[in-house]
Amino acid sequence: MNLRSRKFRFFALALVAGLGLGLAGCGKGCGKAGVGKQEGLTLIPSDSNVVVGVNWKKVQESPMGAKLLEGVPPEAQPFLKDVDNLVLGVKATPMGGSPKDFVGVVSGKLDTAAMVKQMGDQAQKSGATMTDEDYEGVKIYSTSKDPDIAVAMLDSQAVFGSKDSVKRALDLAKKKGDSVEKNKEVMDLINGMDKGKMVWAVATIPPGSIPAGGGGGMGNPLSSLESVKALDLALDYNQNLTLDLGVITGSKEDAQQMMTMANSYKTLFGGSVASKSPELGKILGGLSIDAKENKVVLALKLDQATVEDLANKAKQKQGAMPMGMDEGMGAPAPAVPGTPETAPSAP
Repeated sequence: MNLRSRKFRFFALALVAGLGLGLAGCGKGCGKAGVGKQEGLTLIPSDSNVVVGVNWKKVQESPMGAKLLEGVPPEAQPFLKDVDNLVLGVKATPMGGSPKDFVGVVSGKLDTAAMVKQMGDQAQKSGATMTDEDYEGVKIYSTSKDPDIAVAMLDSQAVFGSKDSVKRALDLAKKKGDSVEKNKEVMDLINGMDKGKMVWAVATIPPGSIPAGGGGGMGNPLSSLESVKALDLALDYNQNLTLDLGVITGSKEDAQQMMTMANSYKTLFGGSVASKSPELGKILGGLSIDAKENKVVLALKLDQATVEDLANKAKQKQGAMPMGMDEGMGAPAPAVPGTPETAPSAP
């Protein structure tokens, strides 16, 4: 939980930095070149196989809202209140690879004058040099510290990501090329999501991403994993935290096998896990696993008191670790497969 909170805080900081970078030095002509406000998905390239949506207003209004801002400088926090939502697209690679192509679209009502001053101050403090490049009438901003990460402004939106992906998004804004809306496989997943949730995400699994289970049919618990085609996720947090993870398989039989195996593990090892870790026991107690056609659905529901108790205990445990141990335990797993190391993390 604490690692996730730190990821969220990093995301918030990156959001402020990205918006501010795009606005710094941005005069009246910054958003010109015939480009107006776009729907987020229209700026995501068609070869993106991971798409994440964040309703930032709902995040801020949730019980975790205040906690997520703990790591954000006080002078930067007001800017986040002007953000409405974020859509992030990633071109993921098979496991073991680090994707370089990602782009995010931030929408909201942005106070450009205040951001210019704030981000100008932050850039000066960090010792970075801001650079800009004109791309068909739109300025793309980078810094000397991260020259491959860029930000551009389109009307009241900020587009950030790898520089090549930002350029592709600008092309899409001018109706050049195909957006993810032309990717039927991904859009079928997106259209099945409740985009009123605080966070939603979909991912198609590239061939070869999941190692072969070595055969063995029904007796091998890994055999059904080879049939996983896609994932979807929805997260909401009001009075209760609800998280629904969908695993789409190649057939109804594969989904049934995966569900049966997962429930068997939960039954066999749940008691032992709970006795050693009451926190994990609470999570298992709130988890249900079901199968609907070719989809396995893992549904987690926890009340606010339990979530806060789990978060506090996790924070206490991490605080008790020797300095640096938490950083030395390896990179935390991304929220969705293929999230780039250089991109802000999704919850």
